Amino acid sequence: MKLQKEEKIVIVLLLMAAGSMVVAFWMFEDTASSTATATNQKQEAYISVEGRISEINPTKTGGNLLIRLDSTSLPIFVSSAAQPENLLRKVKIGERVKVTGVKSKFNERDEIKVERAADVQIRK
Repeated sequence: MKLQKEEKIVIVLLLMAAGSMVVAFWMFEDTASSTATATNQKQEAYISVEGRISEINPTKTGGNLLIRLDSTSLPIFVSSAAQPENLLRKVKIGERVKVTGVKSKFNERDEIKVERAADVQIRK
């Protein structure tokens, strides 16, 4: 089957349009999902969650802490800058807390990163 000149041009234009769509999707994929919380990539998206502690685990290295709440699927990462050893003495599993932190990624997974001890508040 031999294609006419116009048919070849149409095929080339369709391939170019499809390639442009793929590149646009790839470029704007991450920013489209975060526009509700941040207007650009450099602006941090702060999140506050409240719930009962279902799990508290120190990390194997770095002196950090991982907390899970019953109200969110996002893990809460308490960095060593937030003095997790003091926090570990204050909070217990089952206790109600309010956590404020920055939504970030670790190993391609979302998490809430806490940098200050004051961002983990015990609720009654």
